[in-house]
Amino acid sequence: MQINQKPETGMHSKLVRLLQRLRDTRSGNVFHAASITKPHKVVGFRFVISFLLAFLLCIAAPTYAAPTAEPARAKPAKPLTFKEALSAELEILRNPMVKMILDRGGSIGDGKLLEVIDQAQQAGKAGELPDVVIARLEVWRKERAIEEAYRKAPWVHGPARVAIKGPVYLQVPKGFKYLAPEAVELLPHGYKTLSSRALVSNDDDTFAAFVMVSEPGHFTPGQLALNADSILHRIQDKFTNPLRNATGFMDIQHGIVAKPEWIDPPHFDNERHVVSWSYTEPRPTSPRMFAVRLGKTWAAEFQVISPGDSDTETPIMRAQKVAAAIEFSPGEDYDDADTRTPKAAMSMIDVIGGQEFKFIPYIAPQPSTWETIKSPLLRVAPLLLLIIALILQAMRSQKKE
Repeated sequence: MQINQKPETGMHSKLVRLLQRLRDTRSGNVFHAASITKPHKVVGFRFVISFLLAFLLCIAAPTYAAPTAEPARAKPAKPLTFKEALSAELEILRNPMVKMILDRGGSIGDGKLLEVIDQAQQAGKAGELPDVVIARLEVWRKERAIEEAYRKAPWVHGPARVAIKGPVYLQVPKGFKYLAPEAVELLPHGYKTLSSRALVSNDDDTFAAFVMVSEPGHFTPGQLALNADSILHRIQDKFTNPLRNATGFMDIQHGIVAKPEWIDPPHFDNERHVVSWSYTEPRPTSPRMFAVRLGKTWAAEFQVISPGDSDTETPIMRAQKVAAAIEFSPGEDYDDADTRTPKAAMSMIDVIGGQEFKFIPYIAPQPSTWETIKSPLLRVAPLLLLIIALILQAMRSQKKE
């Protein structure tokens, strides 16, 4: 009996027909084009379906059958030999970019190699090392001595209350640590320029700031009216002023100057009495970040030297948090000031932007006359020589005639 069925089209109809065939295969009835297939075709189709099902079971069996074996454990890495470490270190030091990175205070990640070389030299097994490796090894030893002294320094871990200077105290927060100025002065040469400053860091040493305490006097609300544009101009002047550069701050090179810009413009927190700000530097160093906790006449300034990483706090927020942990003796808080309190001699623009320098316009050096004509002359020299040679050849030909 014929069954009038409208042909189906599209991916959906193909899937429906395929599922219908799979169901009908179980009973031996496969319908196609409104007619019943012949028995030998049914057997052939059953064979194909059975083969496909068996193939799928073979693929899926390893996943659902027995539990998988544990992955083989990786063998421990073979320790580096002295020759391997020396060869790898020499290859690194031959890179022309490495010297520039090291000169700028960067790291090249060769600590493990130098450790192997150092152990071999201490044991008398290194022989005569190349001069470039000896120089690098000496620098690495000094850096390691600084790190070791830093770790062994008498840190005070929070929570704790420590006296810094005068009526100024720091309530060291939990997760932070404090190193007194006299202990900072005992650190190796890497910290000598920062003597007489206390050091605050978090326990994992990703954030660090130096603390300097002074008695500038009381900053009135009028002195705390911060004009970000004026202060930024003062900061930029420090980097673009030839008079300043003449005294050793060589920030101008070839007449090209990258001016600092605000990251966090100056902000005064009236509740915590904290002034904070940060800006970029034209040199490839960390951004400059500061936070100052103001008291009646005393102030504690935090200079961030390592901003650290955090998913919940920006570096300036962390600096504000530590600055807010500064405490003053009774009667020395900012709100304790009255009309008789000595006023600060400097403005906040001086605190943030520094003292103003006398401006001298920058005049780029003018090249000499020879430097001016040398380049174009060298470009046309081959053509001039060719013309002269042709003229001489023509003159010789005329003489022969």
